[in-house]
Amino acid sequence: MRLAFLAPEFFPPIGGVGIYSIHLIKELSKHEDMDIHVFTPARGKDYDQEKVLNYFGHRIKLHNISNAHDDFVYNFTFQYKLFRELPRYHRQYNYDLIHSANLVNMPDIYLKFKPLGIPSVATLHTTIKGQVRGFLDVSKNFLSLAPSERWSLAAYPYISLMERIYLRRTKHMITVSRRFAEILREQYRYRGVIEPIHNGIDLEVFNYQRVNDPYERFPQLKGKGPVVLYAGRLVARKGLNLFVEAMSELSDTGAHFVFAGRGSERLIFDLLQHHEIPNERYTYLGFVQNDQLPWLYRLSSIFVLPSFYENLPFSLLEAMAMKVPCIAANVGAVNEVIETGESGLLFEAGDVKALVRHIKQLLENDEYRVRLAEAGFRRVRAEFTAATMAEKHRQFYERVLNAA
Repeated sequence: MRLAFLAPEFFPPIGGVGIYSIHLIKELSKHEDMDIHVFTPARGKDYDQEKVLNYFGHRIKLHNISNAHDDFVYNFTFQYKLFRELPRYHRQYNYDLIHSANLVNMPDIYLKFKPLGIPSVATLHTTIKGQVRGFLDVSKNFLSLAPSERWSLAAYPYISLMERIYLRRTKHMITVSRRFAEILREQYRYRGVIEPIHNGIDLEVFNYQRVNDPYERFPQLKGKGPVVLYAGRLVARKGLNLFVEAMSELSDTGAHFVFAGRGSERLIFDLLQHHEIPNERYTYLGFVQNDQLPWLYRLSSIFVLPSFYENLPFSLLEAMAMKVPCIAANVGAVNEVIETGESGLLFEAGDVKALVRHIKQLLENDEYRVRLAEAGFRRVRAEFTAATMAEKHRQFYERVLNAA
């Protein structure tokens, strides 16, 4: 099977779409009958194509047809380049199937008006409507949003229209959760084929047994109190305001709060200043490469996902795989991962009192914290692995091709 995989995010991964793409392609490329061509922007001034190819054992072909130096505008260039270049590559390689890695980016949107005549599938991680609702649930103040969220809001009428056109012209969709399959049917009246396939993580990377002495990687956290970790994009819809407000209510616990992620630093520091959080109570790490995250999770006592909007987040799976007990807002498909009280704790989005209560409960009860961590660890390894995710994709590809 010759696959053209269209990845708006790939190396280095800056969010869930990039992580999904890397895990999926790594597993798929292990199959000798898969000839995989990845189309993706070269991201950042230090991008090294040879390093990327080495990561996959040179089992894929990599086509960097554009560049990415931001988190939003680059996508329009990538769409245009695909429209111009993919037909030429198809004439040369004769692809069997096109897989677009993310609905919101719609990398092949212009080809929907001039199709190549081969089957295509797309993965739904989120929708533009859901993203906009998520950050507007946090704040109606345009200036309080992260820059990428402001761009999304400004471009919303255009992107929303194109998203609906894209869905009408795409016959096969993969959703990373059952919940979003329901949303696609009920809210978008989608009439094509939907295949829910849960996200899965690479257990070779997120391997609890292999991670030793995490303080070698993060010496600045040595000697701090029990670490309560936020790891994700620094944007309003991720609930950072809630996390910082909880910090202000937990000053008597001795916990040390850690931020890791890429996005709006100003958003973080404005919140910390507003709530008068002393510098010694937190550490801001900035963006942490995905292959370094296992060590950060390993030294954390609690992982918090305070989002107002999610689908099925990789950060949650990663933390659970590293035996970190998780507290998460009950949004999107989070409850398809966490069974509250069994493999983690859930709270209603925006309920800071419940979040504070859960953090205190885990800080004060070591036995309960360990029990949740062990249960989460077993659940991820049994049900949310990249190998399982990739095999289900292969099976779906074959059904799509057989139906063509």
